[in-house]
Parts: sequence; C-alpha cells; structure tokens
Amino acid sequence: NEIIEEIDAIVQVTSDDDDPSISYAQTARVSSWYMHNALLIPVRRPIGWIFGRREELLLKNPGQHVRELLKELPDEVSNDLIACSLAASRFAWLVELDKNPQTRIIAIDGLARICRALQLSPFAGSFVTASTPLSPSALTDAREGIRTLRPTARSQEDTVLAPYRDALAKISGSILVEWDERIYLVEQLTELLITEPQDQAKPWLADALRRSIEHCVRGILLGTISDRSSRWSEVRLCAMEQIRRLGGPRTVPFMLATMVATPQQRAASLSWFDPDPLIQLRLIHYCGQLSGELSNTSVHLPGRQDWEAPTPNEFLATTVLSERDYYSKLRTPAIVALSWSLQRETIDPDPSWVRAWNEERR
Repeated sequence: NEIIEEIDAIVQVTSDDDDPSISYAQTARVSSWYMHNALLIPVRRPIGWIFGRREELLLKNPGQHVRELLKELPDEVSNDLIACSLAASRFAWLVELDKNPQTRIIAIDGLARICRALQLSPFAGSFVTASTPLSPSALTDAREGIRTLRPTARSQEDTVLAPYRDALAKISGSILVEWDERIYLVEQLTELLITEPQDQAKPWLADALRRSIEHCVRGILLGTISDRSSRWSEVRLCAMEQIRRLGGPRTVPFMLATMVATPQQRAASLSWFDPDPLIQLRLIHYCGQLSGELSNTSVHLPGRQDWEAPTPNEFLATTVLSERDYYSKLRTPAIVALSWSLQRETIDPDPSWVRAWNEERR
C-alpha cells in the first residue's frame, strides 16, 4: 500500500478531450527514509507512528524515483490478487503513456511478474479467440448488468445474483477494443471485489478480475510489438521476450502474425517486418528454436487475410533471400536458424539451397 500510495502521489493520469496523458509531480508526499530502510524494518511501524510515515519532498528526478518504486512493487504484492491488480493498473498506465523507454520496460517486466505470481496465462488457448474483441452490444449489456447489481446499487431484495455472475463472465470473457477500457475494467473489478459484501459473489469477481488482467497484459504486449517507431525498439524487444516467456514456443507464429505489415503499411511502402536489425535478429532466433509442425504454423488474425501471416520457416527463408550478400548481418543467422529448424545435418552458407527449398515448398 505504501508503494502504491507513493506512486499515486507522484504520477498523475489526466484525460482531456478523451486523450489520457501522464505527468509527474515535482513535489509529493513520499515515504520517509526510515520507512524503507532495510535495517529498520523490525521497528519501522512504531517509528512511523511516532514521527510520521510520510514527508513532503522536492523530487529532483521524479521519473527515476518512480522507476525505483516500480522495480520493488512486484516483490511486495506477492500473489495477493487485489494487491496485484492495483499494481497491474499502475504498470499498465505507464506502459501506455510514459515517454521514457526505461519506465515502459520496467512496467512491462512488472506486468509479466504479476502474471507469473498469479499463475495467469494471457497467451493460452486460441489466438484467434483471444484477439476477437467483445461486441459493442454485449459490452453494453454486461455493463448494465454490473451497474444494476453492484454492491452499492443492490437492494436487500436482490438475492438472486445469477445475472450479476453472467455479466461479469461476459465482460471478462473477451478482450475490449480500446486499451484504456481494459485498464478501467481492471480498476473497476478491483473496486467491486474490495467492496463486495457477499461471499457468494467474491469468486465470480475474482475470476473476472484475473481474466481482465490477462486481457490487459496481452493487449499491452501485442500493441507494443506492433508499433514501428524507432524510439520504442528496446521496449519492443522487452515485450517480445515476455510474450515468449509467458506463452512458450507457440507464441512465435502469433508474434509474426501481429508484427507483419498491414495492407495499409505496405501501401505506405513500409517494410514487411520491423526494420530494426535487433528485432529481426530476435525473431530469427525464436523461429530457429522451432521444428516440425510448429515451424510451419501460421496464425490468421481477425480482419487479416490468410496469406498475410508467414510461418516461421517462411519468415526465415524470405529473410535469407531478401538480404544482400556484402553487408547483411541477418542472412547467416537466418540460414543457421532455418537449417536447425529443418534439422539439416550441415549448415551451407550458400543461399541457393534456401531458394530451391522455397520454390519446392511453394
């Protein structure tokens, strides 16, 4: 609670004309030094009671102060659902709105650690189903069911809570379209769980909250890797690594389908994949770790043509054949990765065999 209170005192999320933004307070009430001194942990409560837990300070670098708090936050929330959800919403706002790449990286790592602490699986199941948003009509119905039967609106006669359970299951069953709606949902469900007086409804709220955190984390990570701005290349590398860790090898075709250029991007003469060589090298490494059926799997996302998403082996072959000989830093790694994936006995640096294999495959 102390870390979250301190973050809220410094980080301010504002929304002007439906355009959220983040600002940092230069002066804020923060924890006194003795409240987070490791040597004083056994006696910090009585010291805080006598001298006060917090003091107002002028922060020379509020962004760095917040980053230090963010690094510590996942350790403090442990696997407590409410504490994790409170932390997750703070991480999510910072990933989406903060202008500092290092802050976004720390926040993405924090979200992944919360998923592991709660044993969440944001990339389990069908990728197509996970990418299909809740329809506007279903969202309206679910919100109305929650609004009429939430604890503060519930009357003594409201003993049948099945519609409330159904509304919670519906609103958390699919991802919401807008990223800020997903964060607001996590915050709303957290508040409902904290204030829920009936034991019957608490498991429904807990399950809906866990699902909404999964949707929120998945949406943030996929939105991060689909960005093409050179400013956020390190953030994309972090998000790619966390997707791979949270979802395993089966997420590699999903990442390829998410990161491949859309028809609009191709019409604007953008490259097939992210042009950053480190990101392409990371994809090559991921694809080279696959073999068999998974290396020939493509994921067809809603709203995209079937032919748009390459398989891992197609990505490797195209990389080999599109790179130039003299100064390419990607051709040799792609040849090695494709050789491993196809389980060839030798590694031949001559790309002619890749061309022959590609023509035979097609």
